Amino acid sequence: MKNHHHNGPIHPTSRSITHEAIATRAYELWESYGKPENQSDEIWMEAEREHMGGRKAPQPHVELPISF
Repeated sequence: MKNHHHNGPIHPTSRSITHEAIATRAYELWESYGKPENQSDEIWMEAEREHMGGRKAPQPHVELPISF
């Protein structure tokens, strides 16, 4: 039986495509949450989890400031 796992280095293009896909998804999430400040790390990690898991992660509760 052949081993079909890739054991070589990741091609740089693959890495940049992955980064671009995560960045795009993080931006979409950020916009959908109302463009909150100081949450970029959390939103980036959520986009990474989605990308690595191949599915959408549940959206966390984001408290938005209330203005009158």
